[in-house]
Amino acid sequence: MNSQFKIEDSPSSMPFFQEEAIHIHQLLKGFSNQKIKALMKLSENLNVQTINDIQLWDSEKSYKTPAVYAYQGTSFKYLEPLKWKLSDADYAQNHLLILSGLYGVLRPFDWINKYRLEMGLKFQLDSSKNLTQFWKNKITKYFNSFEQDKFIINLASKEYSNVLTNTSLNSTIIDCVFYEKSKNSLKVVGSYSKAARGSMANFIVKNKLESIEDLERFNELGYSFLSEESSNTKLVFVR
Repeated sequence: MNSQFKIEDSPSSMPFFQEEAIHIHQLLKGFSNQKIKALMKLSENLNVQTINDIQLWDSEKSYKTPAVYAYQGTSFKYLEPLKWKLSDADYAQNHLLILSGLYGVLRPFDWINKYRLEMGLKFQLDSSKNLTQFWKNKITKYFNSFEQDKFIINLASKEYSNVLTNTSLNSTIIDCVFYEKSKNSLKVVGSYSKAARGSMANFIVKNKLESIEDLERFNELGYSFLSEESSNTKLVFVR
């Protein structure tokens, strides 16, 4: 997390599902240290840090940051939010959404507390058996509150985008798939795909794209659009 960086006059907002996040956190706070360690498959050091974050969460001592600066994964590194200008931040705030195990959906400049909670975790949460089940209808309703006939460019991993596999979702989901060419076959390599998804999101933000066709111009990291493998709901890129 970067505590010093701030775009002058950048957007600032609160999470839409703050009440749900508080509810999930209360449940986590009631788990034993060993249950947290086993549930999240953590090392001893990471478990100590995670327990500390859970205890401090939403307190005055909790570290708070805009969501887009909170994540350290490969996709977010290639999103490069630290290089955004104010116009990029404004566009991202209105077009980019981050799926979260704790907060459900976040805008880039929603202020959040430090946490660790993967969407794929399975534990009883009200009548739901896992986080995906808990969030699916809530997130569908959230997306359906926007204008009709919208497109969602899916750049999330399957673990997270599973919450969008709902037949009552009004928007059309367009998946972006990034292949590596290996001899005569195409294959998805996890680490490269994560980098490409972040880079594509950054490409959209920096260029303020407004049409699906503009996505075909993506050529970062050596990728190029492969029309013969693509469809109306899947854009394929290869390098």
